[in-house]
Amino acid sequence: MSKEKTKGSLSDGLWRQNVVLVSGLLIGPVAAGATNFENAVAIALVFTPLTLLTVLACRLIPRKIVYTVRVILYALVAALFYIPTIIMAEHLVGSAVVTSVGIYLPILMVNPVILTKSETRFYLMPLKDMLPELLGYVLGFGIVCITTGLIRDIAVNGRIGWFRLDTDFSIPAMETTFGGFIMLGIAAAVVRQIMNRKKET
Repeated sequence: MSKEKTKGSLSDGLWRQNVVLVSGLLIGPVAAGATNFENAVAIALVFTPLTLLTVLACRLIPRKIVYTVRVILYALVAALFYIPTIIMAEHLVGSAVVTSVGIYLPILMVNPVILTKSETRFYLMPLKDMLPELLGYVLGFGIVCITTGLIRDIAVNGRIGWFRLDTDFSIPAMETTFGGFIMLGIAAAVVRQIMNRKKET
């Protein structure tokens, strides 16, 4: 088991252990899937309830069960929550947007917050400490995902969702997966620099 501290806080997942910009555990769906504002919102809408409900429900699975079986059970529980979550997302952002995100929504069923962090961190905490930490991880992902989609929508399409901006420039490369990784890599470097400066003061 991990030796990470087990005292949870909202800021850990939101900032210090952000799963996209710090640990990089969920950089793929954001870089490849959050190509515009609507897609980013769809990813965040699915990730948030899916991860919260799955982690909370799977906490009830006995720890005596071997790790391999527990992980399989986590994935099955996530699959059960995935169906109503997708239906909700289709109602909120439209089926066309959900379809355009493609495979990056189903793979959220086996995201590292559910399969890894739950084992190495969340389930080592009392419930009262786990809840704010879990919420921080979910919010941290959602903020980065939506912000990434927002910036790419402006840079590529000159718009924010359905609202068109009066801009005269476009950077089509930002819409590619490679462009997404470059953008997030720069953001991660900035975040780490800020964190290092805070440690020094």
